[in-house]
Amino acid sequence: MYPIDIAKVTAALGGPRVVGAAPRSLPELAAVVTRGLPRGVVREVAAHAAPIKGGLRSKVAALVVSPATFKRSQRLSAAASERAERLARVAALAAQALGSEDEARTWLNTPHPLLGDQTPIEVAASDLGARQVERILINIEHGLPV
Repeated sequence: MYPIDIAKVTAALGGPRVVGAAPRSLPELAAVVTRGLPRGVVREVAAHAAPIKGGLRSKVAALVVSPATFKRSQRLSAAASERAERLARVAALAAQALGSEDEARTWLNTPHPLLGDQTPIEVAASDLGARQVERILINIEHGLPV
């Protein structure tokens, strides 16, 4: 199950201009990610997932790719591209569930008791963690118990 519209994920990755494509389906998005996303998506994902204050954007960027790799590579590896897509998907879902990007940024960077008092964005860096965060957000969006 893909919990959010592909266009919203593409927007959280920086839009077609940064991504270099405008995927309209899950297979198209998967193909773009597998080829490796441009490194510009790292800054875009960080901007969608974290507020400017406190160096949180650089922490989110480091969840996608190390600063050293970011400096030397023009394109992300398939693994780093998957992490970028995962964090963009969670950020877009948070904005949808919580009603605004500002609320989403705050929520994603606030420790949550159901996530072992880790921040949702840190937990979402792994596939299993992203599933946990998505479940919480879907429950919030539909007014279900978290």
